[in-house]
Amino acid sequence: MRRLVLAVLCVSAAAVALAGAPREFDVQGAYEGTWKAGAEEGTLEAMVVAQGNNTFKVHLTQIFKEEGKKPSKVMLDGKTEGDAVTFKGGDWSGAYADGAITGKGAANATFELKRVIKKSPTFGAKPPEGAIVLFDGKKLDQWVGRRNQPPRWKILPDGTAQVQGGTITTKQRFGGNFKYHVEFKTAFRPDKRSQGRGNSGVFLPNGEEIQVLDSYGNDTYKGGGCGGLYRYKDPDVFAHYPPGTWQTFDIEHIEQKPDAKGKKKVRVTVLQNGVKIHDNVQLRRDARQGNLRLQDHGNPVQYRNIWLLPLEEK
Repeated sequence: MRRLVLAVLCVSAAAVALAGAPREFDVQGAYEGTWKAGAEEGTLEAMVVAQGNNTFKVHLTQIFKEEGKKPSKVMLDGKTEGDAVTFKGGDWSGAYADGAITGKGAANATFELKRVIKKSPTFGAKPPEGAIVLFDGKKLDQWVGRRNQPPRWKILPDGTAQVQGGTITTKQRFGGNFKYHVEFKTAFRPDKRSQGRGNSGVFLPNGEEIQVLDSYGNDTYKGGGCGGLYRYKDPDVFAHYPPGTWQTFDIEHIEQKPDAKGKKKVRVTVLQNGVKIHDNVQLRRDARQGNLRLQDHGNPVQYRNIWLLPLEEK
């Protein structure tokens, strides 16, 4: 009985200690700010990545005004103790409060960073004239689920579809030239790693996948990160947002002229959150008429506002 009482007291004490602590979700994300060391100053950027159990990794980039001087990159570890979140790595240290991180750096620098929430310029883009609306926030009647049954994905009150119960496939087959707009939000799973963090995928008619993943500040294999051409090409630039933030893919799919054997290649240009991450890249597989798919990889990823606009042959 005494052991049980002690255990209850310990749990209660821990709960009180963490009562004022900010949520991991509110601490993680992108930060921007400035640093100053005497007469020298510059800008500072940080990616705060939740690691589960109230711990964090911070990718800090110090940018100098001096021409030709390369940015300095530092990795910090963070943790929540009581109601405080602190960070430390090398000569840098800081603390989080109310959406900001302040602290000290190398060469007696001081800094202040503020959390920024970015929004894709194509988020909420309305389907243009002639577009085929694949999901309007109300029903998934353009898709089928497992064994050709109606999709089991959950449509939430805000008009988003949450992945569950299997991959979904369009009833209609597509090919040729088109623009494909997809909005998605990766799940916040801080205790997971690599392919376990907010995993899904957008599949093109030839069966190739553009990866959906929370790879924000987390390494994975080639082509496995968010926006990657799965397993063979990483995005040209880093453009994805933290988990829990709405993101966009705007995909231009162009079939090439047939070769001597009558086969066609496909080239894609992909914008993620308005940033070009693949520029006229030839896919590995040949072109074909096929269905579009959105993958269920066991993570509660969400999708909204999906449409496709057929384009004329170039």
